[in-house]
Amino acid sequence: MTEQGWTHEQLADGAWAVSGQIDFSVSATFRAFMRALVAGARSDLRFDLGRLSYLDSSGLAVLLEARRLLAARGLKLTVAAVTPQVGKLFALTQVGPLFGLAGEGE
Repeated sequence: MTEQGWTHEQLADGAWAVSGQIDFSVSATFRAFMRALVAGARSDLRFDLGRLSYLDSSGLAVLLEARRLLAARGLKLTVAAVTPQVGKLFALTQVGPLFGLAGEGE
């Protein structure tokens, strides 16, 4: 993990894996990363959050903003996997279905 608290890598299937922790202290760098991805996107973006141990509301706001920006261009942002903590946040805020997650918190 870097000093920013989170890392990312593009997987062989084209999805992006995000690991570590995203909270208010690093949400600006996460937002910059997401905005760059969205700006360059020519197709839907998929994320694997199965190694993201912590996400707070500021990180969730970044994901929602990226989803909104993509939707304005007819593209989607989907999430393939979540950790229990991230799943709980998605369930509490009822945003899982917005990202293609049917069984939030599982």
